[in-house]
Amino acid sequence: MNSPEYIQCRHCGDEITSDSEYCPHCGSLFSETGGVWCDNHPEVEAAGICIICRTLVCAGCGKAVHGKFLCHDHAKVEVRQDWARVFQSTEINDSTLVKAFLESNGFKVLGQNFNPMGYVWDGGGDSSLSRSAISKPAKVFVPIPEYLKAEAALAEWKSGEAEPNEEDMRNRP
Repeated sequence: MNSPEYIQCRHCGDEITSDSEYCPHCGSLFSETGGVWCDNHPEVEAAGICIICRTLVCAGCGKAVHGKFLCHDHAKVEVRQDWARVFQSTEINDSTLVKAFLESNGFKVLGQNFNPMGYVWDGGGDSSLSRSAISKPAKVFVPIPEYLKAEAALAEWKSGEAEPNEEDMRNRP
């Protein structure tokens, strides 16, 4: 079996297979695809594909946010490269627990701002108040293709229907 040929997306520059109909990194549709219609408005040609939910959307149903095409439902999801933020909190313990839960359930996870801030200022040290005051919440990211499943797993867990893997949670630092 031949390995796929890779090229660069002409919109974002990320690597894609030469036979791709759209870029999974930025959501751009390629003109060679032709005649692709919005999932919500079948009479309107699609302008892009949401990189989160893979919904074809017209200009009225979606927009480019920092070079990434997103539907209106996911326009506020923070995306960094190929990672999407699934949780954030100024409470470091909450973020650590969410990160551990997702990891124990097989998700790839990237944490941001989990280290101590390293200084004390008038009014607080490394607390949720001080993190909030300087806009340094702890954030949990998952790969974009895992975002919807991770969001559903967290919703199930928060509702009390799912329990974290206790052995994995005990082994966390």
